[in-house]
Amino acid sequence: CQGWVVEIDPFDPAAVPVKRTALGRFGHEGAWLAPPRVGEPVVYYMGDDAQNEYIYKFVTRDVYNPAKSGGSMLDHGTLYVARFNDDGTGDWLALDASDPAFIAAAAAAGVTFENQADVLVNTRLAADVVGATKMDRPEWGSVHPRTGEVYMTLTN
Repeated sequence: CQGWVVEIDPFDPAAVPVKRTALGRFGHEGAWLAPPRVGEPVVYYMGDDAQNEYIYKFVTRDVYNPAKSGGSMLDHGTLYVARFNDDGTGDWLALDASDPAFIAAAAAAGVTFENQADVLVNTRLAADVVGATKMDRPEWGSVHPRTGEVYMTLTN
């Protein structure tokens, strides 16, 4: 849907689909959930299915509580993009209009984001600004249920 993740309820055909803007706008191939742990934020991993684009993760602001009902944890959180180093390590860089490192990177690149909504609409530009690692069509992903290791396929 124009680059956004849209959540549907497969158990309720009458439910209205919900656009999840906090997960950013880009060529989502999907959003893969890490096994949720009670009392911890929920994490989703995503790939931008286009050449020279990025791998992202979204970490909810709220912690997982299976007894809590109503609302959605996907409305608030932090979107990150991956930067990989030559030695095999990497960093998750926050795409957050209020984060000092993000503000400094945008200023150094001569790019201005008006607010967080502007960052999320222009996610690819935000990832360029912070120096994320360009990938070769990252799409299908998975998270190992016991180790938490994340796997992404590069399909170009």
